[in-house]
Amino acid sequence: MTRPSKQHQILFVDDEQSFLETVSTLFVDWSKQTWKVHIAASTDQALQLLKEQTVELVVVDVNMPVLDGVQFLRILSRRYPDLKKAVLTGHATEIKRSECLASGAELFIEKPHSSDGFRATFTMLDELITWMPREGFQGMLRKVGLQDVIQMECLGRNSSVLEIHNQQLRGRVYIEEGSIIHAGVGDLSGEPALHKLLSLSGGSFQLQPFEAPLQRTIQGQWEFLLMEAARVRDEMSLHSAEASGVETGRVEDAGADQPDGVKVVETLICSGTGEPLHAWQCADAEARVGFLKALAALSDRFAQELPMGKFDRVEVQNAGGRCVAQVHADRMVFVRMAAEGIPA
Repeated sequence: MTRPSKQHQILFVDDEQSFLETVSTLFVDWSKQTWKVHIAASTDQALQLLKEQTVELVVVDVNMPVLDGVQFLRILSRRYPDLKKAVLTGHATEIKRSECLASGAELFIEKPHSSDGFRATFTMLDELITWMPREGFQGMLRKVGLQDVIQMECLGRNSSVLEIHNQQLRGRVYIEEGSIIHAGVGDLSGEPALHKLLSLSGGSFQLQPFEAPLQRTIQGQWEFLLMEAARVRDEMSLHSAEASGVETGRVEDAGADQPDGVKVVETLICSGTGEPLHAWQCADAEARVGFLKALAALSDRFAQELPMGKFDRVEVQNAGGRCVAQVHADRMVFVRMAAEGIPA
């Protein structure tokens, strides 16, 4: 029989030898030899094998002696941030599920007890190993960007620590009960650190359980913080293009400097089809949705008629404040800000 030119390398870590032998036999057969299965009966055996062999996916049991699955996932996330990880356990609880997903697992699956169950498990793992991420950030949520994760954590009023890194740097964003309270990367902290991290074009991120930072360096509403980070990122891209000699067009407004003491006075987030997902102090959500839909249609028209790339953001600014609107295929956002002392 001719073997495939390339095989996916999968490592199963479990202290139950009979289970390792079963999945090794079944899954290699079902994959039609496209899987190469490695097995380890302990975490130290697994770590040694990872030093010797390039592996694409590690499947871990939760309850193991010496070092449990959650601790092992955290070690893997630090040492091998691009490695895909899944949990296959006979002791599935919601607490363990949350701990494992927060520690870097993409999948949390209960051990099967029937042929159909093993087949379903194989299908899920095979889908995970053959899935290729889009360009940009890789994280525990598929096809979800870095700002999307922060937005979802804040909307859910969650508490977590978002670890972000690429080959050059590593940083953290601290979220407590839906508020961004601190960010740090290198010598930077506070909003400059947040802007730096959100300006990265690629890397990896993991959501970790919340722990209080040594200091709180960020205040203000998360909607404005993310919008400001997007503005800073756009300016950095513009300056980079100018430094590279790329011609750019820019209209300067003599009174366009952002006034001090700006506050968010209205926020609307809706789906790509216009269904409101989050509205705050939005007196006429229907009118805002209509505006965003019109902007989306205009964006599509510009993209077809002008060779300038996708147009997805409008910003209107004057001495009294600023309005920012963004449209994407999966979501649309409207935020209005006003200077302190100016009526909303």
